[in-house]
Amino acid sequence: MTALWAGSAKVVAATGYRSLVVASQDADLLARGFGPPSSTVHSLSSAAVKASVTASSSTLGLLPAEDVTPDVRALAVDGVSLFGSERAKDLAHWHLMVRSATPSSFSPSTEWTLAAGGDVNLSREVYVKAVSRHYGPDYPWSAGYAVISGHECCGMNNAQLVVARNTGPNGALRARLADADLALVNLEGPAPDRYANSLTGVVFSFDPALLVGLRDAGIDAVTLANNHIRNAGAAGVLQTCGHLDAIGIAHTGAGANATAARQPAWLEAGGLRVAVLGYSAIGPANWATAEAAGAAPLNLPQATADIRAARAAGADIVIVMPHWGREFKYSITASQESEAAAFVAAGADLVLGSHSHWVGPIQAIDRPGGPAFIDYELGNLLFNMNYDAAAQEGVIVTLTFSGKRLVQVDLAPTVMIAGARVGLLDPAGDGAAVLDAIRRASRRTLDW
Repeated sequence: MTALWAGSAKVVAATGYRSLVVASQDADLLARGFGPPSSTVHSLSSAAVKASVTASSSTLGLLPAEDVTPDVRALAVDGVSLFGSERAKDLAHWHLMVRSATPSSFSPSTEWTLAAGGDVNLSREVYVKAVSRHYGPDYPWSAGYAVISGHECCGMNNAQLVVARNTGPNGALRARLADADLALVNLEGPAPDRYANSLTGVVFSFDPALLVGLRDAGIDAVTLANNHIRNAGAAGVLQTCGHLDAIGIAHTGAGANATAARQPAWLEAGGLRVAVLGYSAIGPANWATAEAAGAAPLNLPQATADIRAARAAGADIVIVMPHWGREFKYSITASQESEAAAFVAAGADLVLGSHSHWVGPIQAIDRPGGPAFIDYELGNLLFNMNYDAAAQEGVIVTLTFSGKRLVQVDLAPTVMIAGARVGLLDPAGDGAAVLDAIRRASRRTLDW
């Protein structure tokens, strides 16, 4: 940082940053610490710092921590970050401190994080490795980072599939979920007392013993609102809820009847009460009715009423997890956009979608107190689906809050390894294709 401040040609060439923009209220204080600034250092308002960084990839910005918002990518300094699940919780570990005449409103004690992954399916090769080969329920979550070592043929319509291998360190994937204060996924099917694994077909039922792996990976709650939850009948829905209750994983989006299916899962993080609601727009045969168990149908008037009811019941944060849209598409429908807007208008803070099996667009909806965030499609997380490369990959989104205000969004691309484990991809390496797909899909919905 000192070298960039001084305009070192060597460091500029090494980093690619040709200019440094700083918040004007801190410019003099930074000069006392770093010395006289070079001609490449510019003093601007916090808003102008953000705009300059957005306009040029060769510009680095320095902002007070309280001015960081989700449209800003906050970088680590000497390997230490103020945001994310691995953030420094004590400012004594932060190396870029200046004494300001304006008191800072930033405090690590108010921060908390939420990690969300996409579809989880515990059948097919996941079951073979974890159960038949006795690797255990934690095996699917045991990998670290992965690289794509090649491609093979073929998926649907002769699509190429990726071949990925684990590069470690083992446990890095689990840490990504467990280090967050809360972690959520879509459990794409039932875990009934009587289950049957199948390597093919689209009727799923999971060994309930494998649910322990979700708990051990740090997953706190699941939505069951999807088009497979009744694959083991109404009894399977109830048994799945019972097995999740027994190991302490909260659930929403399915129940003994439509009223029960619409009840939120209640969680706590950062001293706040968090309500999670799940709804399915797919597969009416799997929907709950007044008399039958199943998934909560996505009925917009009912869903918005549920959001308002959760607020009235004391929810500080409301999360909606809809199962919606079209399979194997990056684009979203007009209905999804209007439904997301309606959720936010009713009081939702986050919308985390599933069903496409591909990653999809993200969006931020401005409102007082900070933006609401929508990830329309998280893609597959742990799902042995050899349709194409896009269905083998997904994303874990980690959201950092300061109290009720969203301040950072981090996207970690993932890939299935040999159909049985999920690994993290390097965002600057093999994971860049996943992030690029999200950027392309978000051109119309996000101006970051």
